[in-house]
Amino acid sequence: MVWKKENKPEQFLLSITNSHREKWASLKELAAEQRRPVSELVREAVSEKVDSGQPRRALVLSPHTDDAELGCGGTIAKLVERGWLVHILCFSAVAERYPGLVDEAARSSGILGTTHEILDFYTRHFPRDRQEILQSLCDHSRQNQYELIFTPATTDIHQDHGVVTAEALRAFRDCTLLGYELPWNNLEIKLNCFVSLDERHVRKKIEALECYVSQKHNPYFDAKFFRSVVRMRGIRLAAAYAEGFETLKVRLDGML
Repeated sequence: MVWKKENKPEQFLLSITNSHREKWASLKELAAEQRRPVSELVREAVSEKVDSGQPRRALVLSPHTDDAELGCGGTIAKLVERGWLVHILCFSAVAERYPGLVDEAARSSGILGTTHEILDFYTRHFPRDRQEILQSLCDHSRQNQYELIFTPATTDIHQDHGVVTAEALRAFRDCTLLGYELPWNNLEIKLNCFVSLDERHVRKKIEALECYVSQKHNPYFDAKFFRSVVRMRGIRLAAAYAEGFETLKVRLDGML
């Protein structure tokens, strides 16, 4: 097939899906910004719609307001870039210690392009409130249909994190669950699932974490450390950067 000068392959591919017909100009601008071939962005845009006609949905369970960004901020950025709707569910804002964390979380969510909500469970008392946490997760599961859930790894030693993950496994039975790592909380961890990241995803993760001014006293809250972790995981995947996850449950039928 011979393409006319004004009818490039990428434009033809874009035109096969009405929902993307008007996005050609914006995709070209995004491709230039990300220094990627425009055809690559077009393929991603079309493939996200081709199966169901609806955006794919992911949920990130964040026991405390910064855990989501720390554990999988780069992956969140990549999912949002590819058209996923990502929602972050925080269980505590640690308001009794850091009253500004709610605003910091909102700014971080805005940078990543996610929606978010914050529940009012009391920090370090999640084991006491286990049943209420399970109920909140069950209610959320009934009201929303997610394809992918991120939660702390099962070897996370923080008591709040352990409760959230244990109850998530009970509440979300029809989708894939991946456990993200927080190295300072994981004395050991089995990472057997990796998501490759590009430099722009790493920058977005760091930019989001920079919103948490109240947490910068923590020794791990350092851009060089964040980069070292994703670089190390990237080496295991033969990629520039990556985030690693513990596979808790995988639903394969959506991939077949």
